[in-house]
Amino acid sequence: MEICEETGFFHDDFAKFRSGISESEFKAFSQLENDAQRVRFVHEIVEARHGGKLWNPVREIGIGKNLTKAVEIMKRGDSALQYEKWQDALQCYNDACLLLPSGDDTERALILASRSSSLFHLNKYDLALHDIELSFKLNYPEDMRYKLFERKAQIFSALKNFPAALDCYRETFTALHACNLDREMREKRLKETHKLIVNLDLYISNIKKYLEPIKRATAKEFVPHMDKSLFFDCTESEGRFARTRNNLKPNNVLLKEQPHASVVMPDCSGTHCDQCGNRIEVLFSCPYCVDVVYCSENCQKLAPLGYHRFECGFLTFVRKSGANVVAMLALRIVSQKSEEYFYNMQDKLDHLSNDFVDSLPFDDYRKVYNFVTHSEQRNPEDYLKWTAMSVLLNTVLVAAGFCKSSSLKGILLHNLQIVTYNSHEISELQRRKPQDPGVSVCIGAGLYPSLVLFNHSCDPGITRYFVGNVVYVRTIKNIPAGSIVAENYGQLYTRANRRERRKLLAENYKFECCCQACEDDWPSVHDMDPTMVRFKCGATEGCGNGLVFRHNSVESELKCGKCGGFTDVNDAFEALKKADFRNRYNEAVRFCSQGQYELALSKYASVMNSLDELLVHPFMEYHFCQQGIRRCSLELGNRFIDLKCAQ
Repeated sequence: MEICEETGFFHDDFAKFRSGISESEFKAFSQLENDAQRVRFVHEIVEARHGGKLWNPVREIGIGKNLTKAVEIMKRGDSALQYEKWQDALQCYNDACLLLPSGDDTERALILASRSSSLFHLNKYDLALHDIELSFKLNYPEDMRYKLFERKAQIFSALKNFPAALDCYRETFTALHACNLDREMREKRLKETHKLIVNLDLYISNIKKYLEPIKRATAKEFVPHMDKSLFFDCTESEGRFARTRNNLKPNNVLLKEQPHASVVMPDCSGTHCDQCGNRIEVLFSCPYCVDVVYCSENCQKLAPLGYHRFECGFLTFVRKSGANVVAMLALRIVSQKSEEYFYNMQDKLDHLSNDFVDSLPFDDYRKVYNFVTHSEQRNPEDYLKWTAMSVLLNTVLVAAGFCKSSSLKGILLHNLQIVTYNSHEISELQRRKPQDPGVSVCIGAGLYPSLVLFNHSCDPGITRYFVGNVVYVRTIKNIPAGSIVAENYGQLYTRANRRERRKLLAENYKFECCCQACEDDWPSVHDMDPTMVRFKCGATEGCGNGLVFRHNSVESELKCGKCGGFTDVNDAFEALKKADFRNRYNEAVRFCSQGQYELALSKYASVMNSLDELLVHPFMEYHFCQQGIRRCSLELGNRFIDLKCAQ
């Protein structure tokens, strides 16, 4: 896997750097034994032949910010608001927030106040209230505050919080005395507001005994989860991998995990939160750059305390270099900490036991340090390019004031290797219209300390989906106690033949797959024989051997080659008929189409449990149910409908 895109100045710069290295020097590089030596080699050449700097990034603060454009876009939003184009207005106000320079608090207050109006009309009441409060904090003009108090009153009325609405109408009445309306209009508004206050006060008095305390929805704090059945085993052939102590049923949520580090794709940097990966509904921006956006005030505050204080002003340089999401993730692992953190960590990275690593929090670097790098399979040319990329990334950290030397190049080079083979794509289900099935689109990448320990199978036992950058893992088949719990790194056996699957895995992950689907060469769905049924042996308890029956066969009994017992064909077909696969499966599909995803998931799992008692894998019906669970799971995660296409 490459660490940079085809376009970008890194390719040309590296080509010049490579051309200046003699054959004897390159041979010496190819014989180096560790990353520290490789970094030192490149660093010495840069010092001797490039004046100590192959790249010289300069922080670009305020580039892209423009007060005039921000005001112009805000006015377009105001115009859209007048024509009741609420979504268009919201987009304009978001764009204006992004372009507004730091320090223009009055203009920001005006934009947020207008944005609250579009949010109110879109029934996004909590977001509208938040924008109103921010406007007040930014000293929204006194002579216009009556508008915001009135909007708050309307929002609380819509939320059936009548006491709060009454308080806001009273504040509206007070604020009207300082408004910028002419005398006649002010008197008219005062009378109207007073009438609303009297009527609402009377209404509350009449229904007071029926009123219940208002329960405001609060954001749920994320709680990580790992099923107690899961544990991580270790063997010489498999390395570390997930296994289960107990029998697992389909539709069991095994894992909820935050990433050790994550990044959004450059193409998504204006639509998804750089901190948590959620799609932006109400935009919060960095005061100094337009390279990232945030979904909330909380994320906006967190990022500058961590990685963004070192990345701000340099992201354009990094992206223009061609550094891809893998390289960005390698950088983020470092930039979210501090030089002191890694300096203190250097002597703690050796001789880490698995039990100790498992006990560490997800954001501890030791949690990811020992992930597989496949360094022994990398050719010297690749190693030289990757080392040069680590130098480029290090120059950014030095220029940002993160560190003062090349001390982190070795860590950056190591990170480039671990993220290449251990990171996961963060996805979002996207539709052009509500009725479309949608496609799963990569919106970023993350490094997940527990998820990465699930080994591969072409017949995986789990599916994963994302809420923001948090990964959820759900079972999609029955997994017996003691078995490996596997995910899929490439193609499913149902979609590609064994040769194609193994070729892809060998190229990208440096191993040959020996899962059951590969060992037994299971057919893809396209190649499955519809005239054949593989019944599970019922002659001896616990046998479970597959008994092949073809539709044109006249056999009344099937003899098991494993236990020697006989299974009555008619009894087997009668049991299959009672399982009522088609009707139960169609019911699950209907639940899914109606948006009742939890019901659909339960129904799919129930059908799979019935089929597992009667048939032996592989068979098409089971795959259909697995696809149903995958589809419902995606619906519970990140998803987006392009409203412009839907109109």
